[in-house]
Amino acid sequence: MESLRDLGLSSYEDRAYRALLALGTGTAAAVADESEVPKGRIYDALGGLESRGLVRVQTDREPKRYAPVEPAVAVDRLVEAKRRELRQRIETYESGKSELIDRLADAETTDDQFWTAAVGADDSLDLLFERIDAAEESIVVVATDVSAQFDVDREGPELLDRLLGVVRSGVDVSVLLSPDVFDDARAAVDEDRATLTIAQGPFELRITDDAYGNFYLIDGEEVCLEVADPLAPDRLFGMLDLRDRGFATRVSDGFEAAWAEGTVVDEV
Repeated sequence: MESLRDLGLSSYEDRAYRALLALGTGTAAAVADESEVPKGRIYDALGGLESRGLVRVQTDREPKRYAPVEPAVAVDRLVEAKRRELRQRIETYESGKSELIDRLADAETTDDQFWTAAVGADDSLDLLFERIDAAEESIVVVATDVSAQFDVDREGPELLDRLLGVVRSGVDVSVLLSPDVFDDARAAVDEDRATLTIAQGPFELRITDDAYGNFYLIDGEEVCLEVADPLAPDRLFGMLDLRDRGFATRVSDGFEAAWAEGTVVDEV
């Protein structure tokens, strides 16, 4: 911070306070002369300082004299006032958040088809986590292989935390894994944590050899599809997010068939 204006004082208030520091004490006229604040504005400036507790006023003599509080006290009081102001703003933002979300949701278009994409492992994870967090009803996870770019020990628990977060908000989560991916996931996640996850509803886990590829079906109408690098199939090229109800229905039908034949996992 370079001046008291950074903490909410006006230019005139800042100059008047600095003038009082130089004077020690002074009348309004003396402060105006020292600070070069117009005499028609000096009383407003001093009144602002007084209301903030930055000056003391001697009223037992005429004309009134003003004395500044110590700089450390002045700065502490201004910082505390700014802290209260920011807390009030945050409370206002928090109280209005739900209403704003509802208004924005009402304004959403109902186009049946839309797609977006992310390239690279990091951006793909960001897109996936964003869509998981946006789920309202259900999430289907199908994973039959793991890209060489992913660190299962790091990304596995993080993905699990995201899924548990939406489970706690009432979203149904169904996870269908190949045996190899299940073994990798089990090795990456703490056993107690895995057991707790499986025990939570609405969370279900099954294993199958009859699924292919990695995808995430969100709310039955949106598919996040991992795209392999055509020149290196074991590496991820990107993530494709498709909002196409016709395609999502096809994916859902294929999932239901594989899910019905999958082996239920109820313990690790």
